[in-house]
Amino acid sequence: MKQAKFLRPLIPVLAWLFALSIWALLAIWGATWVQPLQERATDLVWRVGGLHAEERRLVLVDIDELSLKELGAWPWERERTAQLMQKLSEHGVDQQIWDIVFADERHGVSVLKAQIQQSKPILSQIFALPGQGDDIQGGQLAGALNWPSCPAPFETASGYLGNHADLTGAGTLVGHITPRLSHDGIVRYQPAVLCFQGRAYGALALAALMQAGGEDNLALVRGSGWLDPQWFLQGAQGAFPPVPLHANGDVRMPWRLAPDSFVSISAADLLANRVPPDLLRNAWVLVGSSAFGLNDRIATPFSSAAAGMQAHAQFMLAAMDGRVPYTPKGHLLLQIGAVLLGMGLLTVLQLRRRSAPQSNTGRFSVFSAQWLPLAAVGWIVLLLLAHAVLLLCGNLWVAWLPAAAAVLGAALLWAGLEHARSRKDRDRLYSHLSSYLPQPVAAALALQPPSSAIKASIRQVSVMFADIRNFSAYCEQRPPEEAAAVLHAFFSRATDIVEAEGGVIEAFQGDAVLAVWYDGAADNPSHAQSALRAAVRLSAGMQGVLPDPAPAGLEPLALGIGLECGPAMVGSFGRASRRTHMVLGNTVTIANRLVAMTMDLSHPILVGEGMAAQVGASRLESMGTFMLDGMRVPHHICAYPLTPGERDNITVHEN
Repeated sequence: MKQAKFLRPLIPVLAWLFALSIWALLAIWGATWVQPLQERATDLVWRVGGLHAEERRLVLVDIDELSLKELGAWPWERERTAQLMQKLSEHGVDQQIWDIVFADERHGVSVLKAQIQQSKPILSQIFALPGQGDDIQGGQLAGALNWPSCPAPFETASGYLGNHADLTGAGTLVGHITPRLSHDGIVRYQPAVLCFQGRAYGALALAALMQAGGEDNLALVRGSGWLDPQWFLQGAQGAFPPVPLHANGDVRMPWRLAPDSFVSISAADLLANRVPPDLLRNAWVLVGSSAFGLNDRIATPFSSAAAGMQAHAQFMLAAMDGRVPYTPKGHLLLQIGAVLLGMGLLTVLQLRRRSAPQSNTGRFSVFSAQWLPLAAVGWIVLLLLAHAVLLLCGNLWVAWLPAAAAVLGAALLWAGLEHARSRKDRDRLYSHLSSYLPQPVAAALALQPPSSAIKASIRQVSVMFADIRNFSAYCEQRPPEEAAAVLHAFFSRATDIVEAEGGVIEAFQGDAVLAVWYDGAADNPSHAQSALRAAVRLSAGMQGVLPDPAPAGLEPLALGIGLECGPAMVGSFGRASRRTHMVLGNTVTIANRLVAMTMDLSHPILVGEGMAAQVGASRLESMGTFMLDGMRVPHHICAYPLTPGERDNITVHEN
């Protein structure tokens, strides 16, 4: 009991330490396999929480399958591209952003160059990240930021594909469209700035923001507060909201808008004047392609094959609104806070369980220990919802899976330890209970709730009553300690013999023992013979246990045993608050009355007629028919005389 009391407060301590260990393992050292699972959960948040409102500030001009069908296969001649650029200017667009790289030498480059000088579009270039085309170099790089060097957070590219040198004159802004593919191919990050040969080149969306705000340079600022990102990129003049960056200089893609939120028109419709005249006025226009032949398809949280310009459109709009998601510098504090809150919830539930009274069913209320894993699952759902709210409303991306796994693991450990402790307590309780009740009864009661109903049944039994004659006078004359020692020795010897013969001690009644053998037991098919053997062994086995000779002035102590077979009512009786287990019926009464007659008939073992019919009469001696005390029908009684050999060897020859 002391050990159990010591272990009980240790269980929550172990659970808390286990939770913190799991969190540290996953949050600090397990990012390589935890991160992909968290990113997929974030994809689900974007799909479920993405906005479906029509976006008119940025319109997509799509070089789609219809455009290739009507205007010819890609790549078009430069005159056709200049014509499309001119048409956009005629519609009064505020800004043209081209998600296309014009790298090769084609006819009409001078026409396109002139149109670029007139329309002032933002062009694209693409870099090769290390290991993704190290030997690629084509076209002319342009649009380098006015920085003395490329800062440490940004990655150095290994190759590039720029525009034709004639198209990137002075004053033309160029941004890179380099994606960073995740393990499953989905674009979740984009490098905000990439380095090549010591120069820094911003992304296409940043170039668009710079041109719209009249900025000529970007400034890199380190976040200061614990809710700030690691880095900010902002215009030198502050013309647009700061863009938060990841620790490695990447931007987390803000997939806030569902694909159907964008207004997309075909380039063929635009050139054929099939577009409403005011649709593009004062809007930003992003020109790209969804045609499969142009190889500009990416995987997004919404689709496995989406147009690449959708990523740039999402980035631009989120940057315009200051809603680019990021991971704050204090994300580990937020995670550990989630672990502590979750463990606090489990602790409160356990405290409520211990303080809650048991119900009438004997089971604890909803705060029972087995509910801890379910509570942890609920906490995981809350963490996922909090992750979604922080992402969609607060632009914060905080890892939630390490905290969720930590609380769930601790809940499973806690519930397991509590279950083991409960089993140990129940086993200890059963051990105590079975020392006061028959073991089968104790085992049944341990698994049943208390009840005030009668739970009894009629069974065929063999009953043995064994009583110490003259014990009351002995107790009156001898010290209580001595009488208790005799009684303890008698009960112990009787228990050993009865259980060895397959019987059950039903009760100790004063200085008497009531033992029962039940019919049909798998290990005791002949319960009458077993009861008789137990009586013979007990009678002989008490030699040397009872004081012999008796103390002066006292009658000698002797054992009287009564045996009978027949039906009996076996079960539990009384209110739920105080019940008793009993064996009732004439069979028990006859065995009890036979004990009283052992002195009158001078035989230590008397057998009723039911028992005699079961064991046979060859070894029994008929004592005649007697009217037993309190009974109206005479009963035939037999005696079982003990032979000297049985007294010495405690052996019974079965008939």
